[in-house]
Amino acid sequence: MYGIYGDIIDATERALDCLDETKELLEYPEVQADKAYYLSVLSKYNDLKNLENKLSALISAIEEQKAYSDLLSDTRSDDERAVIYQEISSLKRDASKLAASLSDELGCRHVQERAYCRFKLKEGSSKFGAALYSLIKSDLLSRGAKINDEKTVVAKGGYAQEISFIAEGVDVITRLIPLIGAHKVYIAQSKSEELCFAVTPSAIVEKVSENDLKIDVFHSHGAGGQNINKVETAVRVTHLPTGLSVVCQDERSQLKNKKRALETIEKRLKEMSEQSEKKRIEADIYAQYSKKNTPISFDAASNTLTDTRLKAFSKIPFPFTDGQFASYINGLIAL
Repeated sequence: MYGIYGDIIDATERALDCLDETKELLEYPEVQADKAYYLSVLSKYNDLKNLENKLSALISAIEEQKAYSDLLSDTRSDDERAVIYQEISSLKRDASKLAASLSDELGCRHVQERAYCRFKLKEGSSKFGAALYSLIKSDLLSRGAKINDEKTVVAKGGYAQEISFIAEGVDVITRLIPLIGAHKVYIAQSKSEELCFAVTPSAIVEKVSENDLKIDVFHSHGAGGQNINKVETAVRVTHLPTGLSVVCQDERSQLKNKKRALETIEKRLKEMSEQSEKKRIEADIYAQYSKKNTPISFDAASNTLTDTRLKAFSKIPFPFTDGQFASYINGLIAL
């Protein structure tokens, strides 16, 4: 039910098995009489309550994702669908951060994630975007992540107008979320351009579950000679969650018709899923590009970066070293 977060949720629930027992201990007169022991138990209880709150928030985010996804099938308005896609992406990012935090506290293995990332650049902001991409790529690769589907769109002026890629690895979304938005690049005293960066979870199209399929057989009305009136060779396959139905009756055997029907419905469901995912991604990226006045800014005259969230990163020479960038991202995650 909880997909990639199932292991972390199970581990957290096991850790919470002693929550009630710890709470009862705090009420024992013997424990209250021993101040040092009481403070130790209280500290453990507070840690467990913190885990419980984060677990509740994670499960809530996952369940809300499911609820919003269910709404899509009944929504006809493009505007309403765009809002739903944005909500789903936001909830996915929240779930990622909560799962990573639980992993840290439990000492668990972190979550394997897949993210689609895109830069939108202008001539004056292009060099900063390219440098930031290089740092992101180096940081993720050093942590065992994979970078796939790298694409660069070059403008007529010869600069990189758009850079996109897919990052796959442990906690990649968590490390990239602090960098999203439309950041200012100050070209001159009265001129600035935007460096836009967006990150959204990228789903892998899953195979169709047999439990979601209903298969009916009936007498064919197509080719097949006398056999069509004697044997139920035609096959109808219905995908129950979507109502999509495929009928095959051209082959002489039920087995061949079933195979063709299954192949056809898998192809159509894959196309529907990919189209829906593409719409969600574009809606989420547009929303992130719309986030103006972010804490991050660049100064082209001095080649520096400023992030108002971290005092140590005010007018720091940019690009950073790999070590500086790792410290920068770690500092943002810790906020």
